[in-house]
Amino acid sequence: MAAPELEVLRTVVGISVLVFFAKILGGVFSKFNIPEVIGEISAGIVLGPAALGGLINVFGGPLIQLNDLLSAFAQIGGIIILFAAGLESTFAQFRAAGGASFSVAAMGVVVPFLLGFYVPIQLGYEWQVAMLFGAALTATSIAITIRTLENIRQLHTEEARIMINAAVIDDVLGLAVLAIVISIFEQGSFPSYFMIARTTITALGLWLGLLIGAVFILPKFLDITTLWKSEGTAEAAATASCFGFAGLAAALGLSPIVGAFAAGMAIASSKAIGRIKEYIAKLKFIFAPLFFAVIGTYLDFASMRNIRVVLFIAVLAVAVVSKIIGCGVPAGLFLRDPDRGLRVGIGMVSRGEVGFIIAGIGITSGVITADAYAALLTVIMAADILTPFLLRRAFSAPILKGRLYGSRGYKS
Repeated sequence: MAAPELEVLRTVVGISVLVFFAKILGGVFSKFNIPEVIGEISAGIVLGPAALGGLINVFGGPLIQLNDLLSAFAQIGGIIILFAAGLESTFAQFRAAGGASFSVAAMGVVVPFLLGFYVPIQLGYEWQVAMLFGAALTATSIAITIRTLENIRQLHTEEARIMINAAVIDDVLGLAVLAIVISIFEQGSFPSYFMIARTTITALGLWLGLLIGAVFILPKFLDITTLWKSEGTAEAAATASCFGFAGLAAALGLSPIVGAFAAGMAIASSKAIGRIKEYIAKLKFIFAPLFFAVIGTYLDFASMRNIRVVLFIAVLAVAVVSKIIGCGVPAGLFLRDPDRGLRVGIGMVSRGEVGFIIAGIGITSGVITADAYAALLTVIMAADILTPFLLRRAFSAPILKGRLYGSRGYKS
């Protein structure tokens, strides 16, 4: 066989192994009252190219390779997870929580960026490095939070709805931050405030336009397919809507997952919603564990030897505290309950793909050194692992004690 064919075969086998062991470890961790998603990420860590996956040979090469094919399957997993999350919330519910979600998202970008910029500066790093750290810490990976909320049966709470909506807006804002960072590195100077405002407003405008278009088009499209007697027509239409809007979002310069979320939210008001939820739940059995396992494969134990411990501890503290403050405080004000606000803040702690991308830009452009790169990657992974533990604890019992803001909660 030709080398490209062998690489495809290795990747297919690797995907099968990752999905299987992610489900096995997820189940084992769940038995010990540890969030299932931690087991799935752990499967990726153990089987990653820097661990067993790099030692086991299949078809003349390592079992697990971080190539384009594996990344594509993982991205499909992320798209399906966000599409499923969109199915749980209608556009009317999004509008009702819009003010809270936007405030949480905005502060969840501003506070981590400022603190993420300040700490490296205080540790003696250049402003370019500090800006890259700040940008990487703005991102939120809601997929891990969604999986945890599902496991603890809290996905339909008002806190969960604010988290998910805010995280999607956060993702759009994070891409605007990414565009600004790339511009700085290319031009070698700080962009004008006009350019920052234009980039941010454009990104938000494109996503809102995409969402409104989906709300007007997709329910009618899905309802028409239910008139057909052919089995699976509505499910096929939902699949086309999910990936079609993900592709459209990518074409507009946005993340594919925000397009998938918009499609899911639009379809949530369709007459076929019951069938579609059941269908998507089955897809998630395969693609969700794969997505989280691939996240784990990025952890390279060899690179951890280069970490500057003080930088790692300081940035990890910022990663956790900045989201809890930036997202938790406005959420607590809207929900009129500090403990419920804390849950939202904790749910926004996990980082994701945008953080990895920004770190990659930093190391490939020579802006950050190997030790800073390793610290940033490890902080992102640590935040992903900490979030399910903290979130489960926050939902299990009050932490801040008492309802400092009076009343029973935010009403839509």
